[in-house]
Amino acid sequence: MNDTFKLPAQPVPVEIRRDWPRAEFNIDPIQGAVTEALGMRLASAFQPIYHPDGHAVLGEEALLRADLRRKPLAPQAAFAAARASQLLVPFDRLCRTLHLINFATYARPGRSLFLNVHPELLPAVERHGAYFERILGSQGFQPADVVLELSESDGVAAEPQAIARAVANFRARGYRIALDDFGHAHANFDRFWALAPDYVKLDRRLLRLASQDDTAARGLRQLVVLLRDAGSKVVALGVEDALQRALAIEAGVDGLQGYLLGEPGYRS
Repeated sequence: MNDTFKLPAQPVPVEIRRDWPRAEFNIDPIQGAVTEALGMRLASAFQPIYHPDGHAVLGEEALLRADLRRKPLAPQAAFAAARASQLLVPFDRLCRTLHLINFATYARPGRSLFLNVHPELLPAVERHGAYFERILGSQGFQPADVVLELSESDGVAAEPQAIARAVANFRARGYRIALDDFGHAHANFDRFWALAPDYVKLDRRLLRLASQDDTAARGLRQLVVLLRDAGSKVVALGVEDALQRALAIEAGVDGLQGYLLGEPGYRS
C-alpha cells in the first residue's frame, strides 16, 4: 500500500496476536507506527488538550486514520467494516493498541491519553479493561494514564445498566472516564449523574452558539459551573478562534481542544 510501510516497530502484544495472528506494527517515517487489518491501513493521529493558559498540555486524544487502497476512509466506515466482519471487539482493541504504541514514543510525564471506546463494546465485553490493562503494561503504562471517552452523540445510554456496570469495572481498575460531546442535541443529565465522569467534553456547538449569542454565553457559564460543582473537569471542544477561546476561559473550563490550539497530527 505504501513504499515506506516496511520497517519493524514494536513487538506485537500477545493479546493482539491472539486476535490478529498476522498483525504487524511497522514504521512509517511520517505517520509513526502503522498496521493493517481487514484490507485497511491504520494509523494514529493525536490532538492536544491544553490547560486554559494555552501552554501546558494536559493530554492527547487519539484519533484513527484509515485508508483503503490509498483512499482515506472515515473512522465510522472502518468500524462498520469491522462490525460487518464480526470483528468489532478485536478491531477496537487493535486500534487502541496502535494508539498506545504511538503515544509511548513521545509521551511526557503527567500527560494523559484519551481513547474513544466504541459504545457497542460496553455491553458486549466482560471484565472491562482487564485485557487492555495487560497491553498497557507491555508498553510501560497503567490504567491511571488513560481516559476512556464515551460519546454522548453515540447514544451510549441504550443499555444504561450495562453502561453503568462497564464504567464501574473500568473505574475499579484505575481508568478515568470522559463523557464526550456533552450537549449534542440536548444535555442528558440523567446519564451524567449516573456515570459521574471525571471529564466532560462539551459539544463544539455549545461554544459556537456562545460566540453568537449573549444568552447562550451565559448558559455556557452556568453549565460549566454545574458540571464542575458535580466533580467533573470540563473541556471545551471546537476552539477555533480567539473569541471562542476567551469565552471558554471566561466560563471556567479546565481544558481547551480545537484547531486554534492544535490540529490532529501524527507523532513520528
